[in-house]
Amino acid sequence: MLPCAPSSAMPLTHRVTTGIPFRAHAIIPLALFEAVRALDLPTDDGLEEFHDELVVKRLGMNRTVVAQIQRYGGLARADKRVDGEEVTALLRLVGRRADAGLVYAEAGRRAARLAAARVPGTLRLLRHLLPPGFGRFLARRAAADVFGVVLRRDGATLAASMDDSIAVRATPGGAACGFFGSAVAELLRIFTPFDGALLHDTCRGRGDGACHWRAGPPEEE
Repeated sequence: MLPCAPSSAMPLTHRVTTGIPFRAHAIIPLALFEAVRALDLPTDDGLEEFHDELVVKRLGMNRTVVAQIQRYGGLARADKRVDGEEVTALLRLVGRRADAGLVYAEAGRRAARLAAARVPGTLRLLRHLLPPGFGRFLARRAAADVFGVVLRRDGATLAASMDDSIAVRATPGGAACGFFGSAVAELLRIFTPFDGALLHDTCRGRGDGACHWRAGPPEEE
């Protein structure tokens, strides 16, 4: 189990005026590579004779991807961070795929489950015994520490935001924001009664001041 103690390293997002290189949690590239591999695995479609050609064409079946999963897996288990430019480049590479939206969504869910696993089992158990606000606290902590996303209550709704979005640096149109929206939504499903989707109502990639998501309250509230 990965530890839950907050890291003192530079978070994923940072003010660009500081000039300080940003760091990203290793969970993010690990989940992206795992999603690429999962979506690129061949199906039982009778095309075994073309397997060698598929290996060449499908990034997820490349030996380099396997090596990167092993590398980032070790870093994630040690609760380490990596150079943010590595993650930016990976998000950009995924964005060139025809199925980029699927990869971002799947990777976000995987990353959220890895982030949730950092929380000690005792705290995960307590969320079932304490008021829903405790679950929101756990989700908010994981969202900030792993994804650099600020999650908060805004009146009767839940809201999330990123000021300096790595997603927009990677994909100027904001396509990679789908990864972070998917991750935060999955965190809410894990830790709270939330069972909906997050609406990406403002995006730096569309010229807005910040990337922002909004959702309705959990059903039990």
